[in-house]
Amino acid sequence: MKPIVIALALTALTATALAVPPPASAAGWGSVHRYVKPTGQCAGQEVLASYYSAGRRTASGERFDVNGNTAAARTWPLGTRLTVTNPHNGRSLTIRINDTGPWGLSYRMGARLDLARGAAQRLGMRGTQYICVS
Repeated sequence: MKPIVIALALTALTATALAVPPPASAAGWGSVHRYVKPTGQCAGQEVLASYYSAGRRTASGERFDVNGNTAAARTWPLGTRLTVTNPHNGRSLTIRINDTGPWGLSYRMGARLDLARGAAQRLGMRGTQYICVS
């Protein structure tokens, strides 16, 4: 009778785990718009931003610095400096566009700015989210 009790307990645990929606960073791009919404708190433009931590060379020819205040974008030309603000905590910093992107699924899902991981951490981002750009 013990195997049946264990199987029922595991089934109940699995059902409970599936009933709780995951945070957007864990759910993946397929559900980002279900959990991540614009805040409407930006004086300037509010864009969906992601971050990346892999690469060798950027489109500008420089070595990719995972901890730098840099970003990839298609909307702004290389060399553009932008002030970005996290509307959830008010943290702000100036980044420089040194690469092109985002590409692939992230772009198709609406991401227009791909920050270096260090810049995203300084902004206090926890996954993909909308940020203010000015």
